[in-house]
Parts: sequence; C-alpha cells; structure tokens
Amino acid sequence: MIMVNSASHNTIGLIQVDKALQLLQTFERIAFIDVRDRKSYVDEHPIFAVNAPIDSIESQIKQLFGDEPGIALIIGDNPTMTDWAAAVIADDTRLTPQIIDGGFDAWKNHRLPVWGGEYTPSKAFGEWVETTGNIQNIKPEDAINSPPHYQFDVRPFTEFQKFSLPSSIHCPTGQLGALTIPHSSIYLHCAGRTRGIIAAQTLADQDFDASIYCITGGTQGWELAGGVRSFDNHRSAEGFFSEETMQQRASHLINKFNLPIATTDCESKWANSETPFRIITVDEDQMTDRAISPTTLIQSTDQYLGTHNISIVVEGPNQLDCAVSVLWLRRMGWDAWLREEFVRESGAPSCTPIKPLEWKDELLLADRIIDIRSSKGFKASRLRGSKWIPRSQFNTLRTSDRHLIVCDHSQITHTQTLVKAFNLSESKCITWDVIPKEYIDSCAISFETHPVDEALFFPDRHQGNLEHAKGYLDWEHSLLPTLRDYGDIPWKPIKESLDHPKSHLTTFYQKVHL
Repeated sequence: MIMVNSASHNTIGLIQVDKALQLLQTFERIAFIDVRDRKSYVDEHPIFAVNAPIDSIESQIKQLFGDEPGIALIIGDNPTMTDWAAAVIADDTRLTPQIIDGGFDAWKNHRLPVWGGEYTPSKAFGEWVETTGNIQNIKPEDAINSPPHYQFDVRPFTEFQKFSLPSSIHCPTGQLGALTIPHSSIYLHCAGRTRGIIAAQTLADQDFDASIYCITGGTQGWELAGGVRSFDNHRSAEGFFSEETMQQRASHLINKFNLPIATTDCESKWANSETPFRIITVDEDQMTDRAISPTTLIQSTDQYLGTHNISIVVEGPNQLDCAVSVLWLRRMGWDAWLREEFVRESGAPSCTPIKPLEWKDELLLADRIIDIRSSKGFKASRLRGSKWIPRSQFNTLRTSDRHLIVCDHSQITHTQTLVKAFNLSESKCITWDVIPKEYIDSCAISFETHPVDEALFFPDRHQGNLEHAKGYLDWEHSLLPTLRDYGDIPWKPIKESLDHPKSHLTTFYQKVHL
C-alpha cells in the first residue's frame, strides 16, 4: 500500500465488503467514492457512489468535497491505483480513506447494488418526482399540434443556445417563479426528462396561476415524435420577470415548506462546536466562477456533493435561486439550509506554487512521450510525437523505458508519486505550459478507441440519432425498478410534508442485505 504523506492527518485503512455495507447503513459522515475511470464508472458502478476518477481526481475531489471531515469509502479496480487514489484523497481532503478490499469485483461478487449511467441519482429522483408529485405531462405530438401561450426551455442558456424546440423561450428552473404571466398555458421542457419534470413541480410548489405541462421526453421525445429542433437560439424570458415577484415567490417557498435559515449565530454555533457544514453558492446567471446553476445542481448532484449526513448551506445573490435549491436538496435527502445573507469569498486560499521542470530539448530524447491531460485537451493540441495515456493505464508502461510525462499543473505532484509507485524511475514529469510553441502539434487527430476519461452513454442522442434517444429515455424509466430490485426508493413522496431529511445513500443501503 502507498504510504500517506506524513503531513496528512488521515490514515488509510482496508475494509471488507460486508463491513463496508454496514458502514453505509449508518448515519456517519461518509463519501462513497468510485475512483475507476469515467468510462468504466458510467458502464456500471455501485448505486449512489460518486465518481472521482484517477485520471482527473485532483479537480474532482476539489469540486465534490469541501473541507468537511468524514469517511471516504473507496472502491477501485487496481490495488496500486486505488491505494494511490486513497493517498491523494487523504492528502487533499479531510476525509479518512477506507478502501474496499477486492474492489469493484468483490462488490459485484457479493451481488451488491449496481447500475450505470451519468448523473444517475438525480435522474432516478426525477422519475420519483414524476411518479409522486403534481406533474401534468403532454405528449410531444400533442404539444406540436396544440401550441401553448408560452413554451420554456429550462436548461442553462448555453445548452438552450445549441439546440431547443421551435418557439421555446429560455427560462431556467430557479427563475421560473419570477415570471409575470398568470392565467396562461405553459409548456416546459429540457433535453430529456429530469429537468423538465423538476421545473413543472417547481411551479406547482409555488402555486403558480397557470395551466402547466411538461413535454414528455423533451427535445429527444420531440424528435422521436417527428418534430424538428431549432438551433442558435437567443430568445430570453427576461422581459417577463419582476424583481418584486421574485422576492414574493422566494418568501412563499420559505414559508410554505418551512425552509430552515442558517443565521450568522447558527453558523457561529456550528463552528464553535466543530459541527461541519458545506457552503454551496448558486446562481442561475452564474455571475461568479464558483457559482453553480440551481438547474445544473439538481440535475447532477453527484458532481458537486459527495459527503452524506452533513449540513449544506446554500447562498447566492438571488434568494429565489437559493430557496428553490434548498427545497430540492432537502427533498433529495440533503440537510440543506438557506443562508441568511450572501457572503462573498475574501479570496482563494493560498498554496505553495509548484516549480515545474524547465524545458530542455534533450527531454525529447525520451523513449516515449506520453500525455496524461484530458483526452479533449490532447485532441486539441499536443507535444509532437506524444501519445495519450491516462494515469489509469500506468500499469501498462514498461519500467525500463524513459518516459516524458506531460501533465497539467494540478496533476504534477500526485503524478510524481504514482511514477514512484510503478517504479518508473527513469521518467520525468513536465507541465504543458512550459513546452515551446514550435514543438506543439494542433493537427486534427482521432483516437483508435474511445477515451476512457469520456463516457460512452448513448452519445449521439442529441445529434439526431433516434435509436440513442429512445435508449436513453428507456434507461431513465428503468431506474426506479432497479432501486426496488435491490432495496427500496430512498425518497419520501413529493406530496408528503417535508420534515428533517435523511441521506438517500444511507436510507437506501439500510434496505440492502448480503
């Protein structure tokens, strides 16, 4: 096992599968982390495990875990790689790693819960909302033949701009309540199912005075029904907004659902008692780099929140965005609170800069030049003569070769540790930014096989491939039956009162048995 840096306060342990299941059934602060490559994870992974793949683990754990303490339950497929990933997590977070002995194979051999796909917890939750909420659907063929007063695309603007439906107006979910168009007929949609369903229920939550329908299957269902999409869209709902209405709708949600407020006194008490909590900044307009669109957060919670049984404090410049986010996070099982006021960050935390290896032409004399940056970055431009090999495939490298390894700044420190773990003693790491421009190749290339750091999950569903679109929508419909097969649905019905939430991870695994 790779030793943790002596500066780290965390230690790495090994845990048997049965003990791992028992841990998941407790209300400990726990992060269930799958460190396999993105493609393997999307193909199949433990239910409710989040992905922090070895190939991009530094950026993923920064996004998934703040500085909250807890247990990191780690599952992988290669012991050396998994030990290394655990050491990275121990060094860069306050989580204490516990590695599942035998990895993903052991998990499957014990017939424990698995499923596949991207953003799967949120997708399954969306299906539950449709089943138990106050949603009215309209078939796309009926929507085509019976246009409403207003039709809104609820995705972030960049997605709306790429493609949408004819006559659709852009209005993300967090801002729907601010619309001043009562007594109207409204159709809502996204590209598939989840965000359109969440949007329709959001308007129902706010007792919006309109006839509201969700277009089944979104843009994919529209095309399957014979409709055509529109491209390069720009129409915005800004002209339908009212600042006064926005404040009224936020207050209505807070009072109706008794959303808890994290006051400054409350946060001080938490801090003094060393009660950990995570701060999330939301903003549908994404005016700051660290803000997350509420629409995106609810659509892909597993990309942003990795530690369960911990309080989440939601802040942002727009109270309606925040109230919508808190409501949905609590319904999903997060102990979410609305921050009393928006507090801006004083600045990024200081860190010791890494001094990169300086460029020398003799570096090109290496036996092999490999690039471990993202496959997209490599495809855009690369050092001449280099080959893309992600860190998850370091076990294929020959120890006798002299490798020149090209990486990003965020990767270099931990990559050097991995080089030692695989006895690649003749290898040197260099950051992309020090390579002279004359040695960079930007010619178009293609990969022989699909890169393992990219998902291959009905990839052409938004490019007019109707078979992929149908397969994707069928997959979404399969998620609730999968949960029932292994245990049970971990969420309360949407129409029931919203009491103290319980982690969907813990709630689900309490019903799972070996």
